[in-house]
Amino acid sequence: MRSPLPAFQAFAHDARARSADSGDLDERLSAFLAVTKAAERLSTIMRDQQASYVAGLGADVLPPSNARPSLTHDVQRAPVDALACLAERLRVEAEQMERSGCFEMAYATMSAVCQLAARSDLTTRTLATVHLGRVARQLGDLETAVDCYQTAADESLRERDGPLAARAFVGLGNLAYMRGNRPAERSMFERALSLAHPGGAAEAAASQGLMLSALAERRLIDALLHGWRAFDLTAPESEERVMIVGNLATASLHGDFAAAALRGFLHVLTLTNTARIRLPTIGGAIRAAARLREDGRVRSLNHDGDIEAERARMPFETARFLLYAGEAWATIGDSDFARRRFQDAIAIATQYDYFELRLRGEDALEALERNQLVKPTVNRTAAQMHEYSDEHEVVRAGIGRLEALSV
Repeated sequence: MRSPLPAFQAFAHDARARSADSGDLDERLSAFLAVTKAAERLSTIMRDQQASYVAGLGADVLPPSNARPSLTHDVQRAPVDALACLAERLRVEAEQMERSGCFEMAYATMSAVCQLAARSDLTTRTLATVHLGRVARQLGDLETAVDCYQTAADESLRERDGPLAARAFVGLGNLAYMRGNRPAERSMFERALSLAHPGGAAEAAASQGLMLSALAERRLIDALLHGWRAFDLTAPESEERVMIVGNLATASLHGDFAAAALRGFLHVLTLTNTARIRLPTIGGAIRAAARLREDGRVRSLNHDGDIEAERARMPFETARFLLYAGEAWATIGDSDFARRRFQDAIAIATQYDYFELRLRGEDALEALERNQLVKPTVNRTAAQMHEYSDEHEVVRAGIGRLEALSV
């Protein structure tokens, strides 16, 4: 299990990584440090001292808030126990750190929350463990993430809490996706779906995962069915829905609806400033632009993607963006730049054991050297789907809905 950095070391690490960003983020870094230090302290003092310590922090560190973290129990109400409420309050702050790319402080904060939650109820400690796993996964520490998710799954199943276990299985599915283990990926998401509370956030996350599995296996109809189910289960204007729209645009691209896909990706970029969402979206958009032979947009998106990669500091997403950018440059005929993008993607994928990404990068590089990477450009519209049989009504409806959404 990865040990967290002390608060000041975590702050220094994140501050160095964020040095190119704006002064507004500098102010947030100071606020994040205060929260991380408070979480560290709270994890070391007795429970009967915690309330007075929190009261003495002041509103500038932990202001009163009714916000809840994104990972909650789909059946249970918001907690009323003081320790459980404190754990959720700190988790809300940790999510703000994640959104800003301050993963070391997020990890240190969540490690402290897990120590706090060890004395709390099943839901509080299990969700804290799943949350810690998510931060570790974004840092590229997949072994720690596995430990967290598997621990949460085992304890939830032992206590026969299916909706809680579903959260852990979604995490395990995401890890399998990153490693390119398709059978395990699909199995974990299907298990999550079977355990999730109908209509809840865990069902939405499992459906989104199954959409990604279907895309990887080129099952466009299944991808659209799972994707729109996930879309309908998420709150309007939520980050989860924004990510799903990006996934739906990817499905459109896989079905050779490049124009619809590009509109969808560009629509997502207007909805969020979160780097971990923007980077994969730019990766999709640059491929769609290349297929449409929009060379100027490819160059612009390549520049934007490099900036977001610096902000996001997420190795998996960065490696995947570089792979997609390489494909785009090869499509518009710049083999030299495509080669450098592929080589950079392979280096990151090798470092972090992203097996499938590494193999895809190596295959793409080999194909580039043989001048066999570029495929004929195909672009369909939903209106042109009349040439397909009735079984493709799902495709017609799904693509048409995305086109309408991103007008």
